[in-house]
Amino acid sequence: MLNRSNRILLALLGAQIILLAATALLTGGGESRSLAPLLAGIAVEDIDHFSFTDDLDNALTFARGDAGWVLPDADDFPLDSAKIDEILAKLTGLESRRLVASKPANFARLEVKEDDFRRRIDLEAAGLARRLYLGGSGGVDTVYARLAERNMVYLASGLSSWELSTQTSTWLDALYVNLPQDDLLEIAVRNAQGSFTFRRDGEGWLYAGLDEGSVFEDTRLPLILRNAASIRMQAPLGLDALDDYGLDEPQALVEVKYRQLIEAESDAADGDEAQAAEDSDEASLEATPQYEERAFSLTFGAELDDGDIVLKSSAADYYVLVRDTTANVFIDLRHEDLVKPPEPQPASE
Repeated sequence: MLNRSNRILLALLGAQIILLAATALLTGGGESRSLAPLLAGIAVEDIDHFSFTDDLDNALTFARGDAGWVLPDADDFPLDSAKIDEILAKLTGLESRRLVASKPANFARLEVKEDDFRRRIDLEAAGLARRLYLGGSGGVDTVYARLAERNMVYLASGLSSWELSTQTSTWLDALYVNLPQDDLLEIAVRNAQGSFTFRRDGEGWLYAGLDEGSVFEDTRLPLILRNAASIRMQAPLGLDALDDYGLDEPQALVEVKYRQLIEAESDAADGDEAQAAEDSDEASLEATPQYEERAFSLTFGAELDDGDIVLKSSAADYYVLVRDTTANVFIDLRHEDLVKPPEPQPASE
């Protein structure tokens, strides 16, 4: 006959058995919880091709080129390789820290299902291919992760799904045009409404299209100057001009003249570098900067399906997409927006 102590021990043992059975029922049982990289056997330097897709079917594909990462779908446009290697290091470093589920019925809730996910990542490294699903967040800087060929879903730390942005501009130098506004000399715009020319005059600007007695309404000028000097792309398109780009009949053509600082070359011998540097510093305080005039053109083409507008700069090799708000500064420009009637003169007595 069991005494009181034995009955308590037996009850505790039964509770442990029930707890283990419940855990096995929820997780599927038989799965290892050892700490291991989800992408075991893949190093960042071995990856030569990868892509990721978001829950709206937006996708990006990257390839490793001779000089770094490129966009193969845009004629190998160069990317920010350091940023891409950083995100790949986080991906390859994801570890199975805690098993969350191993039943397919839980995949949709955790957003790691084949057709219901936050991000789907496809990697190729030395002939080895892997597909990884990233789902919702289980906390700060954590993500649910599952390999496509396995049912185990883990809570991994050190990465969030939103870090894998499908905006192309996230992964490259998005500045397509980049000049100091102070170096602009002349901007000539031609669109469906006419032609408009602005010239620098000392510290100010003149509008060449004024009628006698009219006054230049310069409230739009800061926006014109800003968009002529600095334009950010949404995405590169490639090196070829396609018919869909509408560049044969552009919506706007902008000619920009600017000044370029001429760097003085040093004539000093190697042994006189220190003295030459000192002399150069003294001379630079007295010398007047020397500039040369340069020019480039901006051709704004058609609006594509996503609402962005095609742009080609004569100073760049690639055709790109820019926001319509950037392009419309030049496309919608009208003479009426640039003039105001003269102020009435007081009648003489």
